[in-house]
Amino acid sequence: MRIKTPVTTIAAVSAILILLFSVVALASPEKLDKWGCAKCTANCEKRELLNNEYFCIGTVSAQSQNIQIAPRIYSDQLYRRVASVIDGDTLVVYYGTNGRKEKVRLLGIDTPETSPKENPQCYSTQATQQLNSLTFNKFVALKKDKLQKEDKDKYGRLLRYIVLFDNTTVNEELIKGGYAKAYPVLTTTVEKYKGLENDAKAKNLGMWGECFKEKKNQKATGIFPQKGERVGVLGEHA
Repeated sequence: MRIKTPVTTIAAVSAILILLFSVVALASPEKLDKWGCAKCTANCEKRELLNNEYFCIGTVSAQSQNIQIAPRIYSDQLYRRVASVIDGDTLVVYYGTNGRKEKVRLLGIDTPETSPKENPQCYSTQATQQLNSLTFNKFVALKKDKLQKEDKDKYGRLLRYIVLFDNTTVNEELIKGGYAKAYPVLTTTVEKYKGLENDAKAKNLGMWGECFKEKKNQKATGIFPQKGERVGVLGEHA
């Protein structure tokens, strides 16, 4: 017996398909290749892409290295793949063509220093491992702060919030777990991050529980230089 498909069902499916194609068209005015990828030729800066940078829409299963490291657009948000993690507050993302990379300094936080290697600061290894666990080889969104004056610090690193697909902000997670402290810089999150730091201290999480046990009068800021010692031009991070 032939089953008739309700007209309303056909209409609903058609509407969904039209919506999906509209989203793709909005995200990419360029003609996509068979993988759903293209080189950016229009409104690149607005989409946080470089001119002629190869990017893809959504997930791509191709094994091509060029495709695997290409940035992805999901719901009009650009995500870049993390190539490596340097320390607790610095990572490297693929940014541009031919495997070009950019260093990114996590905005609004500070973690213990891993250098010099012979005398790293307390909890620097754990902070680096946590950032690696959260971000390495994953696609992340790089977001600015609306009060941010400098795009990069004096070392040439982009200053950004790192956001995962589930909208988790990595900068916040590091403070919450006691891997980082709030950094004294003008941002919209500075008070929020200070509050998260105080919560982590109160719960003796991470470095706040491990690095300040032995000295009764040791200040919680002792793991870092005092406020202002490492702050140059506003927005610069060490």
